[in-house]
Amino acid sequence: MHRGSRNLIAGTSAALERVGVRHDSRLLLGLSGGADSVALFHVLLEIRAYRGFSLSAAHLNHGIRGDEADRDEAFVRGLCAQFGVELICERARGLVAAMPNLEERARELRRNFLERSANVVRADFIALAHHADDQTETLLMRLLRGSGIAGLGVMAERGPGRIIRPMLSLSRQDIRAFTSERQLEFVEDSSNASRSILRNRIRHELMPMLEREYAPGIVHRLSGLAAEMRDLDALVATLAARDLESISVAENAIDLSRYLQLEPAMQRGVARELIRQATGSLRRVSREHIESVRRLAAEGGPNAFVQLPGRWRVRREYAVLKLEGDDAHAIEPYSLPIVLDGETILPGAGCILHSRFESAGDSPMPDSLDEAVFDAAAVAERGLVARSFRPGDRIAPLGISGHRKLKDVFIDRKVPRERRGVWPLVTLGDEILWLPGLIRSRTALVLPASETVLRIQARVGGGD
Repeated sequence: MHRGSRNLIAGTSAALERVGVRHDSRLLLGLSGGADSVALFHVLLEIRAYRGFSLSAAHLNHGIRGDEADRDEAFVRGLCAQFGVELICERARGLVAAMPNLEERARELRRNFLERSANVVRADFIALAHHADDQTETLLMRLLRGSGIAGLGVMAERGPGRIIRPMLSLSRQDIRAFTSERQLEFVEDSSNASRSILRNRIRHELMPMLEREYAPGIVHRLSGLAAEMRDLDALVATLAARDLESISVAENAIDLSRYLQLEPAMQRGVARELIRQATGSLRRVSREHIESVRRLAAEGGPNAFVQLPGRWRVRREYAVLKLEGDDAHAIEPYSLPIVLDGETILPGAGCILHSRFESAGDSPMPDSLDEAVFDAAAVAERGLVARSFRPGDRIAPLGISGHRKLKDVFIDRKVPRERRGVWPLVTLGDEILWLPGLIRSRTALVLPASETVLRIQARVGGGD
């Protein structure tokens, strides 16, 4: 075995061990068809032979490169068919090459697609082919854009959620050596050559210059720095969560004087944690946003505020700092009976529920949480209602005992605060049966004795 193959196989195998992949684990690989994901595909096949985990793949056709995108999908389909690997394919909707924030929107669609696909195959892990050069390029991008410690942490071998990156400690050179030695075919994304994209300029111009003229071996140095920043950020986040709890005076509100007594690093950490807990994400929250919150706390007048991404703002209310939504986008509560054999449009939720009765013997189990089946006899008499979230709502989740607060479900699944109020809840009387796309309860399950089932599919689109 050549050195390139040894490096990639040994490094990936060690990473799988570190992140907790076992012989009975199920892996879903995000397979674009490019050199990196194809290399990981073949490495995982080889490791699977002696580690015993199961492997599936998923490919999202973004549809923004025309025939080239269709070529990529055809290649991936052929590759998976050749090696007998289960593949889930989907074509993205709503992406246009000239649209603003295209890269961010495409990442969001891909992340959602991979999560849904992982649910279908019941995957324990979602494997991505990021490597050390990707880590370094992302760190430099964020450094150039003014990121702080949290942003410079970049990527981890494991997380968030089920995501793993088993090649993160390996270089692009290792991967290219492997594909060359094995004479592997893969597809090239023509957009990777465009100098109009910052990442490409960093990859093709800045990194080679730094490596050649200033710091040989910079890829692994900066990758190591990113790991240190990530560990430091995790420590600050843990301490900030503790401090936030101690100075909170109400939901999403903190005592101003006690906040100002914290060390500057903890002020930044508490501001980030306040935003993260309330909105479910720190996406698009920059270093400047956090510094503006600190200035607001120290110098702002009553009712002064800092505007944040996603229609959120931090407002100073005399002795309190409050995180609140934009009142111009207030959410109207709703409650509508569900048509049990037809279509229910949910105004304001951006969702349509399609319902139909089926014979239990001919009705397959749902492929994802966007669909649910219920014992028809258990729900038909009283009927179902779709309504919006109410404070204190709880659900009895399928697969675990007891109840969970829906607020905790939303936080765990990183549902933005502004979406929680319109997310549809399917209820039977006072019981919550299902949150489409998120969670199913133990109530009205289809059992061996069930004769008829009610199938409901939730589809985005519909309502205002």
